[in-house]
Parts: sequence; C-alpha cells; structure tokens
Amino acid sequence: MFKLINYFIKETLIAFYKIKDKYIVQKIIVKKGEVLSKEDFEFSEDEFLSFLKTSFLENTQTYVATIIDTFNQGCVDSCNHSKYRELGINLDNIKILCLKDYSIFIGLYELNQYRKNLEKFQVDYIFSPYLLLHMKNKQTPNSFYLLYTESFVTLLIYEDANKPKYSNIYQFKLIETDDSLSENNSDIDDLSDIDDIADEIEDIEEIESLDDIGDDIEDSIDDIDDIESSIGDIDEKEDIQDDIINTKNEIETIEFIKNSIKDYYESYSNQFLEIGYILYDNDISSKFVKNIEEETFLDIKQEKVELLDMINELSLKELNV
Repeated sequence: MFKLINYFIKETLIAFYKIKDKYIVQKIIVKKGEVLSKEDFEFSEDEFLSFLKTSFLENTQTYVATIIDTFNQGCVDSCNHSKYRELGINLDNIKILCLKDYSIFIGLYELNQYRKNLEKFQVDYIFSPYLLLHMKNKQTPNSFYLLYTESFVTLLIYEDANKPKYSNIYQFKLIETDDSLSENNSDIDDLSDIDDIADEIEDIEEIESLDDIGDDIEDSIDDIDDIESSIGDIDEKEDIQDDIINTKNEIETIEFIKNSIKDYYESYSNQFLEIGYILYDNDISSKFVKNIEEETFLDIKQEKVELLDMINELSLKELNV
C-alpha cells in the first residue's frame, strides 16, 4: 500500500543561497527521484517568503535547503573523537557529521545562530560546502579541490582518493560601494517625465496651440535622452565595480590557496600534490587559472558547476527518493 502511495507522491525541493540582498533560488519537482521540472529565480526577501508560502500550499511535501559558509567548520579524515582531540578541536563546541570515510564538523554557536536566522524560511537541510566539494571527488590522490563562489571559497586536499586530509574556507572581504552610483541614481527618478508626455498628449483638446505640444514633447524627449545617458553611466560604473571586486576576489583566492597548501605541507602531510580542480559557480578568467598554476606548480583543471543543482542533489540523497 505504501509503495503504491509513494508512486504517486511528488516532492518539491527548493534550494537557495543569499548574495547581498538577493535570494538566488531553484525549485525542482521530483517523483521517484526523477526531476519533472526545474525553475530558477532571484527574489527579494519578501518575494522569497511569499514564494515559499505558495510552494507549501501547493505541495505539503516541500523541502527547503541551503548551505552554511561560516568559517568555523572543517573536515577530519576520521570519525574517531581521539582524532579531534589530537587536532586540538574542542568536542563540546562542535557538531560532528560522521560520513563513510571522514567527518565534517561545525561550530555549535555558528550553526545555532544560522538556524535562528533562517527560521522564517522553514529550512529542512543546511549543508556544508565541503559536502558539495566532496560530491565532485574524482578519486584522485594528492590533489586539491577548490569551490569558488561569489562570496566564499572552500578547499579540500586529498592525500588518498577517498577522504579529505585537509580543509579550509575563506569568506571574501567586502569593499565599500561607490557612493557616486547612489548619487547618480537620483537621475532615474526623473523618469516621471515620460508620464508627463502621456499627460500632455491626453490634454490635447485643452491646448490651443499644436506647436506648443510639439515643443513640450521635444523638451521631454531631450530629458529622456539625458536620463538614458545617466543610466548608461551608472551601468558602466557598476560594470567597473564588478570587475574590481572580481579581481580582488581572485587575488585573495590565490593567496588563500598558497597559504592552505603551505599549511598542509607543514602540519598535515609530506605527500606532494600533483593536481588541482577549480570548481566555479561564477565566471573566472583564464588569467586567474594560469596564475594558480604558476603559483602552485600544479596541473589545474576547471569545471563550471551550479550551486543550486548541487544543493538539491544533496536534498535528494537525504530524502532517498
């Protein structure tokens, strides 16, 4: 009977993460493990809450998942508590997830705070980004895997092919936005001039001179041209700012990789690394990859990934559907 019911049940899986003030969201509907549909969205907080409410009403079998990128987490190549003590990790302050070949730990305080902040979203699963990286393990010994995102990077180093020997995570430092962008945004408010044109056209019968109408419309069109020019300037400045942030993040990532590998050699293993895998959710430059190769003297492979796809894949495994 239960098998027959399960045959008809559809699950809704919603994965999300936050970038600045936007929620990047993916919704998939699955039945018996098969994805029937997939949609991607970008929401404000209020829009996201409304979206979740509607999704729960449409299907009570709805599960929400995200990732936690706090610094106080990592991997240990054992589930044995003595290994944690050996590494100087206080067992009273962490939560441990024991997996087949290794374990993931996270600070209890950070985890509880994160859960508290997410209560309004009714989150079912909070995954470590280390799980996302381990999903892409190609069974290659003496290798590192780096997950590069817009807000953080995560690194795993494997001495043997099955379990990570070293882990590290880094959140990018934020830079102040250009105030001139906010100042120029005031020009956009002048778009009300477009409505003024419509009002003038509707009042044609009340205006005696058609020439006056033409002059007024030409003046308004000139205003619109000025506004469009201002908007173009804003877009250009935002593009420049994005380039600056991307360059800054790439520089910080290279330093992060170098310091992590140094720490690995000094404190964890004398096995030399041979290859590195860069998994990226946002675009990276060829110069970035080349610089990593030059700084690490390793063969670097790269692969485009989708964070939301990976989060929902983990949810599927948790549901065992």
